[in-house]
Amino acid sequence: MSNLVLGIVLGLYVGIGQVIALSGVSINNVLWAGVISGLMVGNVEMGFQIGSACLLMSLGFFTYGGATIPDYIAGTVFGTVVASRTGSYDVGLGIAVTLALLMSQMDILGRATTTVFQHLGESALAKNKIGLFETWTLCGTLPWILSRAIPVFLGMLMIDSVQVLADFANSIEWVSNGLAVVGAALPAVGFALLLSYMDIKKFWPFMLIGYVGYGYLGLNTIALAVLGCALGALFMNKYVGGANNG
Repeated sequence: MSNLVLGIVLGLYVGIGQVIALSGVSINNVLWAGVISGLMVGNVEMGFQIGSACLLMSLGFFTYGGATIPDYIAGTVFGTVVASRTGSYDVGLGIAVTLALLMSQMDILGRATTTVFQHLGESALAKNKIGLFETWTLCGTLPWILSRAIPVFLGMLMIDSVQVLADFANSIEWVSNGLAVVGAALPAVGFALLLSYMDIKKFWPFMLIGYVGYGYLGLNTIALAVLGCALGALFMNKYVGGANNG
């Protein structure tokens, strides 16, 4: 598939998906971004791997109060395409994280320019021009779309340059080894950030159970998730439910 087609399809997916997500319907979560990007480049497995790693890093992040966070969706798209082109998961993941951080600046730009349409809509509403008010309100979605779609589109057009740099980096042993170390450490950073949001002092038994299940019993992620849900339900029924009944 040509870079132009990739840029158009993936740019529209990221941009329009962002607007739809504002309505509460998320079609562009991190894992889906990896799978869809993988389908576009013919490497779903790599897309799933990059998406899963970025999902771990994005756990606990949300735009509470309108806060700007790394755009791991756009980062996953770039990372998947680069990883598929270069054949290197580590390079792709490094690109994904870097661009996720850079894309946060585009989020700020999108939010700021949206206010222009908001003020125009308010002015129209004050004059009781309902049709014009609706038009300006809908136009307010354009900065959200373009702030994601344009960088992804341009990035896909220039993706071959990234591939050349990645190939050069892989040819240098100490650089490729460093990328491998970073690629293995980044998901752990995501878990560490997630743990920082939790009350570990109170819920440390759950953390130990998960550690033993993974490290000693060899349980996979799905098994640990099911076990966590069961333990969480028991905890809620015994302590929270018991307290309410009391």
